[in-house]
Amino acid sequence: MTTIINNNTFNLNFAVNNNFGSNAAAALGGGFSTQLAAGLVASYFQPLFASAFASATLPMLLNFQGGQVQQGPDGTSSFAATEGASWTASLQNESEGQIDLGDGYRLELDERNSEIRLYNDNTGETTRIWGDPHVDIDGKHSFDFWGKTTFQLENGTKITIDTEQYAANPNEYVASQLTITKGDQAIVVDGISQNDIGDLSITQSNDGYALDAAKGDGFVLQENATGAGWRSELTGDIATQVDLNATRVGAAYGPGSDTPSLGEISDQLSSFLLVGIASSILAATLDGGNNNYRRA
Repeated sequence: MTTIINNNTFNLNFAVNNNFGSNAAAALGGGFSTQLAAGLVASYFQPLFASAFASATLPMLLNFQGGQVQQGPDGTSSFAATEGASWTASLQNESEGQIDLGDGYRLELDERNSEIRLYNDNTGETTRIWGDPHVDIDGKHSFDFWGKTTFQLENGTKITIDTEQYAANPNEYVASQLTITKGDQAIVVDGISQNDIGDLSITQSNDGYALDAAKGDGFVLQENATGAGWRSELTGDIATQVDLNATRVGAAYGPGSDTPSLGEISDQLSSFLLVGIASSILAATLDGGNNNYRRA
């Protein structure tokens, strides 16, 4: 059975007021910088109480979608997303599907050959992932991979491809699932494996942040911004088979491996720093409260 599932969620807007009630906490408060842009207030920590022009950036669960608030005939207002800001998916039959990722990117799927075709209509470049899995760029074979591999587009979209053993040859692997995320947008494609035909399904939701955090990247390839091909996250150079050998069975990013990508390591370090900052603020706030109590 072929299915498309669309999970609807709602957005909750909230404001956080940092109130420091002591001199010690106030000193830490000086380490925060506030920026105002188009009515949006963002506050984030400055490293080592640096100048007003040096601020650190940390990962956050915020997503901004472009669009307009339009007035309806009955006086009510509604938000209309900018064209290309939302994704769409459709199935042609039980084995083929299409996904529009906006910004000129689109996917064509065919489970009969574990095939994923990625088109960049802005540049005319095409990446074909098929079989066990081979990667062809603009019609020419470039490399193969075995373990989980992520193709990261120039606009930040991540296409993570999980693999499974090929039923006809257990020494080979085929694509089994796609997890596509950008901000809160998410699409999961199941049944892309040619091991079972007729079970292609697409699930669309607003769980992008959670899926991205839980999924793991595997080996990361980044879209080449200056021409054709994909760059290895590890070297920054155009990827070749030598790079993708890291996804072979038993290698660092081989099937079943949970080796984090460089991006994931960076996120983990940022989260660690954020926890340390929060602990410092809490300790200073509690210490200030105790001082106020002793003076009272």
